[in-house]
Amino acid sequence: MTPRRQRVPRGLLSLLLVAASLLSSCAYYNTFYLARRYYDRANNGLPYPVEKPDPAGVQNLNKSIEYSKKVITNYPKSKWVDDAYLLWARALLGKDDPIQTVNMVRDFPARYPKSPLRNDALFYFGVANRQARRYSDAVSAFEEFLRREPKHDLVPYANLELSRSLAALKRPGEAAQAASVVIERFPNSPLRHQATTTRAEAYVAEGEYERARADYRAMGVRARTDEERFTFLLKEADALEAARRYDEELALLQDAISHERAPLPPDTSRTAMTQLPASTGLAGERWGRLRIRIGTVHMLKGDKDEALQSYRRVIDAYPRTSLAAEAQFRVGYVYETVADDFESARTEYGKVRQQTAASQFAAQASQRLANLDRLAQYRSAGGDSLARKAEAGFLLAEQYLFQLDKPDRAITEYRRIASENAGTPQAGKAINAEAWVLRTRYQRPEAADSLLWRVIYDYPATEAQLAARDYLEAGGHHVAENLIVMPEPPAPPIDTTAVQLSPLPEGTMLLGPPGPAYRADSLGYVAPGTLQDPAEVGPPAPVGAVPAATIGPALADTTGAPPATVGPAPPDTVGAPTLAPAPADTTRRPVRPTPTRDPR
Repeated sequence: MTPRRQRVPRGLLSLLLVAASLLSSCAYYNTFYLARRYYDRANNGLPYPVEKPDPAGVQNLNKSIEYSKKVITNYPKSKWVDDAYLLWARALLGKDDPIQTVNMVRDFPARYPKSPLRNDALFYFGVANRQARRYSDAVSAFEEFLRREPKHDLVPYANLELSRSLAALKRPGEAAQAASVVIERFPNSPLRHQATTTRAEAYVAEGEYERARADYRAMGVRARTDEERFTFLLKEADALEAARRYDEELALLQDAISHERAPLPPDTSRTAMTQLPASTGLAGERWGRLRIRIGTVHMLKGDKDEALQSYRRVIDAYPRTSLAAEAQFRVGYVYETVADDFESARTEYGKVRQQTAASQFAAQASQRLANLDRLAQYRSAGGDSLARKAEAGFLLAEQYLFQLDKPDRAITEYRRIASENAGTPQAGKAINAEAWVLRTRYQRPEAADSLLWRVIYDYPATEAQLAARDYLEAGGHHVAENLIVMPEPPAPPIDTTAVQLSPLPEGTMLLGPPGPAYRADSLGYVAPGTLQDPAEVGPPAPVGAVPAATIGPALADTTGAPPATVGPAPPDTVGAPTLAPAPADTTRRPVRPTPTRDPR
């Protein structure tokens, strides 16, 4: 008798199916939960690293990516797949790989067309583009996200990132407006600090210095540490300095330094190798940093003695430190820019490395010292010719213009060159340079064009006339072709290999380096293949026994030629010196001309 199969009750079967489904659902949810937990741990609960990624969180981000991939691979039909994919892309931002994030998030709408996270993916697409310095794409993404999701939790983040992207695109007014949305609509947002900083920087770029100062002052009041408060104080001073309100800046700094303890003088009883600076650490350096800023304000006001006094107090108080190196560099800068004493500036720049060679100011001092050495070299050679004096003047003008930011002094130097070299190509080049400064630094195109037309009419057949024509045509003017006279092309170098030699008496012996002997034939030429055995030649003839060949005129001495010059700034108006041509190769053997065969 066959036993009957026991049937499972239908209700129990339903319970088992539900339990299996729940266990499966719990499995992939737990996997995604672990991925998100590691991500939040790496970013301290923020949706993404708002500032620079923290290298310490890379391990957690790797775990988050690992579990996200597991959800996608093992549970491809779960409802958490799109979350895991986006979380994977977000984790790459924390690993400082925004390009890969861009590539992943760009494909999100095609991969998951029905996902409710499509707008979130659009936001992270903007963040990745901003971090990858693709600012135009970032702006488009954030503006579209804000249009679609005006009430999303990521709206303050989107406005902050939009402000940063606009600032990078040199649109400070719009950047300040986007940052203001975060500050005004979300006053309790953790992004308020970053938004205020971004807005203040945008105000400075826009020229709204008073608004920038107000933001920096507000951040200083809310600062949590003394160092943070001190940083915003210096930024407030920067805003006043940019506005050229030097008296107010000086009052602000003087008030701040009155609350700092001046360092004790260094112990002079110690030897030079064991003597320690008066104070160390950030708190101990505040007095010195403020004193340097006070000296800088005096320098900007043109008060040379007060500036030097402030800097030298720092050098005395913090010997052989980075602060002393900075102060020593600024001493040289005062002599160079305020006093126009280039020799003293060279001396002071040379002392920066004595404080500390590791400071960035030591490298800057070396660069400025090289510029001044070059200027001194040209000045010392200025008595050779008018051309050399003009080149020294061009170098000095460029020093004022590009190194010292004194375009007025550069114009004065260009006018001096044009006056002393009137009617020469150097004068035309100096007038072009003055025109460039007027156009680019003072926004006076009419005055610049007037000078350029002067070069067109007064300096034909020069490179300066061609440069003036190019500048005028770039500005929309038409220069008639009959006004332009092309300069004479440079003379070609002498071809010493084709020089004819005078005939030599028959039988004359010639010794060519390194000593092979040649014999002239009956026509007076040395024919190929007449190399003689040295044993037949015997000792070399005494000096004067061999008639010298007439080689033609002597080569011109080009070693004293002035350096080649080019057009006005921004091209280098000094240029590189002209190299002398290589000496003629006198070791080559003249080839006998082929005689014409008699047709008879």
